[in-house]
Amino acid sequence: MPAAVKKNKSKTKNKNNMKIRKIGVSVKNFLAVMIIVIIAAVIFLSFTNKYFFKIKNIRISENGQYTYEEILKASGITPGKELYGFDMKKAKEKIKDILTYADSVTITRIPPSTVDIEIKTDSGLLGIMLGGDYYIVSPNLKVVDKIKVVSSGMSESDFEPPEGIITFETDAVKKCYMGEKIEFSDDDVLDILKEIISLYENSGVDNDAGMLSSIKSIDLTNKFKVVMNYGDRFLLKFGIFENISPKILNSFEIMKQLPDYAEGTIDMTDVNTASFTYDENISELYSLQKSGANK
Repeated sequence: MPAAVKKNKSKTKNKNNMKIRKIGVSVKNFLAVMIIVIIAAVIFLSFTNKYFFKIKNIRISENGQYTYEEILKASGITPGKELYGFDMKKAKEKIKDILTYADSVTITRIPPSTVDIEIKTDSGLLGIMLGGDYYIVSPNLKVVDKIKVVSSGMSESDFEPPEGIITFETDAVKKCYMGEKIEFSDDDVLDILKEIISLYENSGVDNDAGMLSSIKSIDLTNKFKVVMNYGDRFLLKFGIFENISPKILNSFEIMKQLPDYAEGTIDMTDVNTASFTYDENISELYSLQKSGANK
């Protein structure tokens, strides 16, 4: 190979090597600058968060279940702390764990010094006595409260459930823990409760809504002999569990046609006809019916 050609190739190679080195130096310089910028940004944010973004205001939306102080304590968020120094996910989880009626929790940081907490709560609808404690269940079947009965010195028979709570009785409870959904070993029991809940949620007629709130208890121990205590005025005998919703609504229509002083048993076990028998001892009848249904 001629010497001139070798010389040209050598020059080209040297130029390429110089270009690569320049590019390498440029990349290193760029990375060094970026690292400095990132470190400066972190220092700046840490400094501003520590000395400027301090929590001064904690705003909590009003709800009918928990007080401002209860929600604040459950959240673990306190004035004076760094605005970006707490874990919002953990704060939400703590609120839901401690305040079991909480259905949804939203926490918002508003610079420079405000935290907004919005909490939406469930309402209790159903209740069941288990092991001497009375558990309250929300419309989405979450166990939201527990009332100690026997351990507080009261007998189960003397206990009066909170107003508006429908007591249900069944031997099919598989799992009942605070803050979790109640579970059953029999899906039919779950279906009956869902139908009752659906009645409440879809009741657009004020009169029916008022009548629903008067349901005192329902015995599901024997799903082929379902009975209900309506306000200690009527014993409703539904028989088999199927089509419980229309049966309840039909019983309401029957009650509307009866005089205000009427008390007794409405028997709807026959799908074709319904009968009414006057009797003033509904609580006693309900207890007798329950003991008979369990046999």
